[in-house]
Amino acid sequence: MCTEENLIDILDDLPDDNFNTFVWHLKKETWNGIQPIKSSRLQKADRMDVVDLMVQTYQMDGAAQVMMNMLKKINRNDLVKKLADLCPAAAAQAASSSSQADPVEVLLSVRTKLVGKISKQVLQQILDKLLENKIMNDCELEFDVQTQGEKVRAVVDMVRKKGPKASSAFIAALCELDPCLAEDLKLK
Repeated sequence: MCTEENLIDILDDLPDDNFNTFVWHLKKETWNGIQPIKSSRLQKADRMDVVDLMVQTYQMDGAAQVMMNMLKKINRNDLVKKLADLCPAAAAQAASSSSQADPVEVLLSVRTKLVGKISKQVLQQILDKLLENKIMNDCELEFDVQTQGEKVRAVVDMVRKKGPKASSAFIAALCELDPCLAEDLKLK
């Protein structure tokens, strides 16, 4: 069973510069719909305070999962493994939920690559699917753009602004219509 002492032990293994980077990422981490811990609460927090705030915000297993995410972001996979050994239930949940990343963020992360790689035909088929599923309407399908790249940017940004459901639908359509591109973008 995972304890606060386990989490403190992991943070004690971080040098100060890694700890500061960990806290910087933590200020931005939305997890399972829970908003990030406010910067003002983390500003002068030491390692024990950070663990207390994480447990208050995410509960114990959630705090362990969030810690694993932050450790991955700062490339401390050695500590991810150590934490997984200390908190196996949280590690199992983190592994199963990692495939459920925020689709809006996933779409944003592949936006630049999509601009150069998606074909006109696939983009049009995705738009057709989004229209059929009432995620977009006819008016939204009219783009005042000059290039294919501008159109891709406009579509991706519009879909992202509509939220997780629209972003998931876009990703699912891309996976179905161009599985090679989806695999290249690590969407599958």
